[in-house]
Amino acid sequence: MKSIQDWNQVFPKRATKAREAAGLPLSEAASLLGFKNYQTLSGIEKGTRKITAHELSAMADVYGRTLGYFFEPEVLPDPKPLWRKVPDVNINQIERRFLAFLENYSSLENLLGLTRRWKDIQKNYTKADFLERKFQLANQLGCDIRNSLDLGARPASNLLNALENHLRVRILHLPLPDGVSGASVVDDTLGVGILVNLNEAPWRRNFDLGHELFHIVTWGVFSHKEVGDGTKKTKPEQYADAFASSLLLPKEPLLNSLKEITIGGQIKLVDIIELAKEFGVSTEAILWRLVNLGQIHRSEVRKTLDNPELSRVDRVMRRGLFFAGKPSTFPERYIFLACRSLLEGKISRGTFAKYLEIDRSDVDHTLREQGFLEETYEEIAPA
Repeated sequence: MKSIQDWNQVFPKRATKAREAAGLPLSEAASLLGFKNYQTLSGIEKGTRKITAHELSAMADVYGRTLGYFFEPEVLPDPKPLWRKVPDVNINQIERRFLAFLENYSSLENLLGLTRRWKDIQKNYTKADFLERKFQLANQLGCDIRNSLDLGARPASNLLNALENHLRVRILHLPLPDGVSGASVVDDTLGVGILVNLNEAPWRRNFDLGHELFHIVTWGVFSHKEVGDGTKKTKPEQYADAFASSLLLPKEPLLNSLKEITIGGQIKLVDIIELAKEFGVSTEAILWRLVNLGQIHRSEVRKTLDNPELSRVDRVMRRGLFFAGKPSTFPERYIFLACRSLLEGKISRGTFAKYLEIDRSDVDHTLREQGFLEETYEEIAPA
């Protein structure tokens, strides 16, 4: 900022914009900021009431912004994620938290001078390619990406690790409202991010990762309008499902497993559920993949999916798997970078606590829990 006067003119608009982007009504934001009434916050946004340093810090935390956001002369608009959700679900606050995570992650990588790899996976296909080859291209793309990431015969068990550590995709798991599956975004500044609903079953989270990966691979091929607001199965969304199915369910391993578990050439409900458990996907995903591979008729799948017995047996056979291996909110790599940045003096303890959403009193405990002890951080050899 050129002067305090300039900041006083810009700040009220910046504060209002930050609140609105976070999806917070004036009264709710005032309560979260600790103001006794909404008029105080209204006065700050109108420029008739000055804000203290403590209040500004609280505002940055509540709105999911850095302090720099309120001081920069110009701020670029937030990137717009692609969402999958039911209609009438307000995702403003969720979106801001998602983007704040990406901003923090990007800051840590920049501080440590780390490179990004996500562009390695993007393809040069055009919209014309999909118009010509349609689902064939989506299926082929899923196969190609699976091979390039070396995901093996059971891709679901390796996908999360490959995305987070090989491609350095920022993946955030949050307990989202019912009807919100997740989101994805690609941005030159923030990198690539995927948001997954932690409340969903692990096999659905696997498919969510595959679905969102399609959007990352093809980012820029389809406009946001063509993909839609996440409430309808547009053509690009259908391609994303086909891609995820091909990615997670490789043809030969799937058919070999099907042959091994079926008796007398007859496919039964328990066979479908066993395949779903083995490959880490939903029974519905298995059924439709077998349709596409010519193993089951489409009419039979619709009849099976309408059978309540499938859902009942599926729940019983998977009841021990729902909470198995539930991922943490933040990726291990993100936590590692935050610990390293703190010990190297690149961020403060307060910033560390903010990035990991912990209390400052828990900083030392978190470092110990992650193995960042004095003896493990000593130099042992030149790199």
